[in-house]
Amino acid sequence: MYNKRVNAMGNRVDNKAPKFTTKRGNTYYINFRLPDGTFFRRSLSTDSLKAVQVTMSRLSPYIPLVQNGSLSVEQFKMHIDGFREATQRDFDTYLLDWLRLGVDEVKRMPELGRLNKSIFPDTPISASKSVEEAKGQSETLLNRVYSGDDSTARMLLATLHQKKVSFGQNDLDQAYEVAGQIDMHQAMLHQAYEAFYAGDIVRYRALVESMQSQLAETERRKKPATKQAVVTVDAPEDDNTPLLSEAWKLFVAEKGKTWAITIARENNRFYEVLMHVLGDIPVGSITKQHIRQTLAVIENLPRRNVKPYSEMTLEECIDFDVPEDDLISSANVKKHLKIYSSFFKVFLKDEKDILEKAPTEGIKYEVTENKGGHYSRPEMQRLIERLSTFTDWRKDYFLTLIYTGARRGEMAAIRKEHIRKDEESGRYYIFIADGKTEHAQRQIPISKSIEALLLARIKPLKDGDLVFNDLPTYEYTAIQWRSLMDDCNVPKYNEFGQKRVIHALRHTFISEAIAKTGNAALVQFVVGHSRTQSLGITARYTHRPPLHDLLQVVDSVNW
Repeated sequence: MYNKRVNAMGNRVDNKAPKFTTKRGNTYYINFRLPDGTFFRRSLSTDSLKAVQVTMSRLSPYIPLVQNGSLSVEQFKMHIDGFREATQRDFDTYLLDWLRLGVDEVKRMPELGRLNKSIFPDTPISASKSVEEAKGQSETLLNRVYSGDDSTARMLLATLHQKKVSFGQNDLDQAYEVAGQIDMHQAMLHQAYEAFYAGDIVRYRALVESMQSQLAETERRKKPATKQAVVTVDAPEDDNTPLLSEAWKLFVAEKGKTWAITIARENNRFYEVLMHVLGDIPVGSITKQHIRQTLAVIENLPRRNVKPYSEMTLEECIDFDVPEDDLISSANVKKHLKIYSSFFKVFLKDEKDILEKAPTEGIKYEVTENKGGHYSRPEMQRLIERLSTFTDWRKDYFLTLIYTGARRGEMAAIRKEHIRKDEESGRYYIFIADGKTEHAQRQIPISKSIEALLLARIKPLKDGDLVFNDLPTYEYTAIQWRSLMDDCNVPKYNEFGQKRVIHALRHTFISEAIAKTGNAALVQFVVGHSRTQSLGITARYTHRPPLHDLLQVVDSVNW
């Protein structure tokens, strides 16, 4: 009965062009509005309605992500062109191909003399020259590893791109890891050449055995594809699985009986996000890519149990410029994935046999701190240049955040009495008196770039007056920063899909200061991070350093 109803519905819409498509002449186009108000249009290069329906079943889930800024236009174009997302298997296969080539080559060395003689009978191989060349090649490869050279990683990523495999920021660490293994394996190959032509047969055989052992161990741990095929995710032409909304109703009817009211409300919010991102599509057409894209949206949502977000719709929350401090925790993101797994795998696959494979299988989410993007040097220069033309609170407040790396709330709370002069160095500094940890209480040297500005601002104030007493509401401040970014042509998301808000100024300050000073411990004292593991190091100072030691941190940040 259910299949008949689905088929009847399918017959009614067979001749209707899918949403977000138009037909001009004999060609179908994909067409929808972008976040900046302009339209995205691109030819689908076909006049076949059936082909368009299949293509759009694959592309439709991504369109809301483009519209809310979670997915860039360039990434969406790659989906149109048939690119698929990189998987662990892609990197495993690439690594194993190189390991096998190296083992094959090292085992052929004893045959090289005979092969060379058959091709160049009058030019025998020079053992001494071969030793010298092999040693040089080995050193070059090892220096790549020592110096962090990324040429092998770039070659790997270029190969994936040629195979229409897309990759993102999260794949770069994997690419560098594989590249490092390849460089070291190739270095061993040239060390084997050096040992072979130096007559050190014992060392040569040890290197051969080591390379073979590495290959065998990698093959045991990895199970690569026998070939790298270009795969696109198309919805089945005859998908009789229930729609997402219908399947969820079944899930709630059976499992929701035991849910407490708070759990029921929370699970329903999780479902609303899934429905918003994917649309009401058959559950059988939902893929791992869809789940990953949904998690990407969830990562940028605010905590919706506090104002003003509790009074906003889901769409408004997705579009809102959420400060990083207000983002939901990664643990909450994982809770979304957990309920999705219960829905797709446990209920639809294991219990109801509606799905043969759940789209959540194999997807893991690591609980870490939320991380936003940072601003590039050209972007910072444009922002500062624009701020210098203002005469109100925006200039003073935002420039102070830029040159201190402080949190928004910290600068909003400072009073005239907190701006002091250090007797030893003669420099002014901001004393952060309040903080949730001992590390938050600190001295921040005032950069020469904003010293005159701040001194002029506090001159007419009393000691207990707020320095930024004309600061508007938290939300309106964020709106003004977003407007400034638009004026300076600074995108809300960087090319890696990381969201930039006011708090990203803090990330930018920290990155710049560490890069310039090379002293992460001092940077921690200035920005108020924990001096244990916040920046991945152990505290090097048992006491707070004097202010003159901290000057190099703020003075190094010069845009």
